[in-house]
Amino acid sequence: MNYNYEIQEVHISTIQGGDTVEHNGEMKTVSFNNIKRDGFMGTSIFGDSYKLGRKLVKKIIFKTLG
Repeated sequence: MNYNYEIQEVHISTIQGGDTVEHNGEMKTVSFNNIKRDGFMGTSIFGDSYKLGRKLVKKIIFKTLG
């Protein structure tokens, strides 16, 4: 199949509101309310700290036509 996106694995600290990620097998758009920063647990998205930042986040990059 030919998809119009690619997946990049990035550190959780680089995710911003408006980014689309693969989380628990689903493609989800991250809003600013979904991102939490804590001095003890670090950054979390949808309540998941991605093993305190040691597990990479699958960020969806949509390809543009042109």
